[in-house]
Amino acid sequence: MGLSREFVSNEQRKFNFKIGSTIASALAGFVVGVIVASVIWAIGFDYLNSLFAEII
Repeated sequence: MGLSREFVSNEQRKFNFKIGSTIASALAGFVVGVIVASVIWAIGFDYLNSLFAEII
């Protein structure tokens, strides 16, 4: 069991139009991107906060 299995569905889904699968893939990519970017910003903010806490 990998972490990627938590976010990726193995269900074979048929869309009526090609654009449906493109939108579904783009939406999933966007959601994962927002989560990863939020984690990176939180780590960076915490690092900067601890860095300036030592100065003050």
